[in-house]
Amino acid sequence: MNTGTPSDQEDQPVGDLDDAMKVKLVWPVAGFFVVVAFGVGLVSMAAFESNRRQDLPVTPVAGTTAASVDVELGDLYIKPAELEVPAGEVTFKVHNAGGTEHNFAILEGGAKTAMLPGGDSVVLTADLEPGAYRFICEVPGHAEGGMEGTLTVGEGAGDETATQSHATAMSAQEMVKHDLEVTGSFPAETEGVGGTDLAPRVEGGVKIFELTADEVEWEVAPGDTKQGFGYNGMVPGPTIRAELGDRVRVILHNELDDEPTTLHFHGMTVPNEMDGVPVINQDAVMPGKSFTYEFTVRNSGTNMYHSHMNAAEQVPKGLLGAFIVPDEKDEPVDQDVNMILNDGPLGFSINGKGFPATAPVVIERGQKVRIRYMNEGLLIHPMHLHGMAQKVVAKDGHPLPQPYLADTVLVGPGERYDVVVDATEAGAWAFHCHVLNHAEGPSGMFGMVTAMIVE
Repeated sequence: MNTGTPSDQEDQPVGDLDDAMKVKLVWPVAGFFVVVAFGVGLVSMAAFESNRRQDLPVTPVAGTTAASVDVELGDLYIKPAELEVPAGEVTFKVHNAGGTEHNFAILEGGAKTAMLPGGDSVVLTADLEPGAYRFICEVPGHAEGGMEGTLTVGEGAGDETATQSHATAMSAQEMVKHDLEVTGSFPAETEGVGGTDLAPRVEGGVKIFELTADEVEWEVAPGDTKQGFGYNGMVPGPTIRAELGDRVRVILHNELDDEPTTLHFHGMTVPNEMDGVPVINQDAVMPGKSFTYEFTVRNSGTNMYHSHMNAAEQVPKGLLGAFIVPDEKDEPVDQDVNMILNDGPLGFSINGKGFPATAPVVIERGQKVRIRYMNEGLLIHPMHLHGMAQKVVAKDGHPLPQPYLADTVLVGPGERYDVVVDATEAGAWAFHCHVLNHAEGPSGMFGMVTAMIVE
């Protein structure tokens, strides 16, 4: 079924090209931003430690033979993150408190659970030799996103029954102090800005865009630099903009060290051989090779592009971007903002950044802003704006015949929603994912949080 082949020629179209293929915003916070405390469910310190990498002391689990240890799995955390047990038979009582499937696997220990739906529990017994082990969730991307920890197995001495460990709790004063420090730095400066517009070159009436997939070091939040993938050195990749009827050529260069890849135009109507799925549509693009995609833009709306090879790892690690085609029937607005949601190896992020490094939406009172939600992650993200309603006007690039109002818009993986907000209420309004352990913990807000500033 392969109709195209990878090519070393950067501008040579591949496949049949007949007619059928026809600010980062910076807002001065000091003296203006009011600390917003929202949500009622606080995540455990161990969960928060995975997401924010706080250096908080952890009390190991200790015990003798037949030790029994409680392990909690959640959406991108395992608690406790550090365990110490005696050698011999150990029982792990594993409970999935998250909203998606997880498992508990002791690497090199030869013991793991089956995948557990949210709310399920299981008992795992392992006979362990002395040594150091690593445990993870084996769902692709979850370990890199925080679902990992260390297990130390000793000769065994001490209490007869193991006791559950917890990170040392902060006092109320410490919680408020840390929250003030983090939120007061919003929007914090970090290296790198993703999603900037990619200007095409035009040859023979064709708009040509070039994308290079490569490894990147990406500062998600202040001091939190992670290893990821990016297009043209950024996460999200550059935004591609085109008009209905445009002929576009997208040249993909694979500079990943040891990963084949492809490019899929999610939501776009393209010829079959340009759809970017290995084996079904094309050969995978090997490291050091290139592939050319060419098609006529046939549908408008909020669309995406991303890898379709080892996608559960490559996309959450950063091989993703927006492909925007405006529609003349779109409601006129004063601002048009992309908001790409992601989770996994880079943590919980909006446009490649986690709070307090996320960019606020700054708008004048009385103006309107269009927000284009795109979920490129592995989890659902219900996006909640305080203070003002969101008018949902489009779903997956298609205008809704009957727009509706909502304060929380549920965006599933692969989904896109367009909302229009009439900025009627002055002030700084919290704007966040309402899966609360994606946004807030005992030390304050993190991850999928930003603000709408109505001036």
